Amino acid sequence: MAEIQRGTQIWPDTPIESSGALTPRSICLPIRKVSVLLPEESMMSMENFRRMAAEMDQRARQLAAEGVTGPALVDRMAGHMPDLQRIWVGTDDHQLAMLCQDYPGFYQYASVMEAAFEAERANPRFLHVPQLNDRLKPMLEALLTDAARLQRGYQVVIDVANRAVTGTALEELDQRYRDWIGDRERFVVALKEAGVPKIVFDVIGPGIGHLAGCIAQLAKRAAGAR
Repeated sequence: MAEIQRGTQIWPDTPIESSGALTPRSICLPIRKVSVLLPEESMMSMENFRRMAAEMDQRARQLAAEGVTGPALVDRMAGHMPDLQRIWVGTDDHQLAMLCQDYPGFYQYASVMEAAFEAERANPRFLHVPQLNDRLKPMLEALLTDAARLQRGYQVVIDVANRAVTGTALEELDQRYRDWIGDRERFVVALKEAGVPKIVFDVIGPGIGHLAGCIAQLAKRAAGAR
């Protein structure tokens, strides 16, 4: 198994290009990681990192069953970027190697993300996108993380269709989805109230919209699987 290089930071402090598509730059670069970890992140244990890696592994396997692999994971697993960054900065080399070995889907996703950011840095056409402030950054991180959980949850409902638990699980997911939509609307309002530059809307807006579309498609498929 090839070794993932530590040189790539998942939210690097580099200029980014605006394209409107959902890529690493369109979601995570505006919430670039500060050099000092937040208290709750600095206290994370290997158990926390294993849970995050297991969730990424599960989603990567779900997508692989649909034929989605390689660079397409960047798009379909955007919600996992915050947790991937937490693992990147919170583990040592030995711990990261263990996670890659124990969770092949996580390894695949991390490798794809590393390659994507290397490609971003090699692209000469850049625009500077401001970093979100301390209030907006965790709001966006929560949107991404909750979106990833919704995607995994709906996929599980689809995969276990015709089982007795499907109806209850779907109702709970639908409520969480409605809550997520409300959180997304509140985030947009907070962006406007903060007076962020237009470029931030141009970069984040399409990405969040695309993510919402992916969840809506899964929700529709899950409803049809009942």
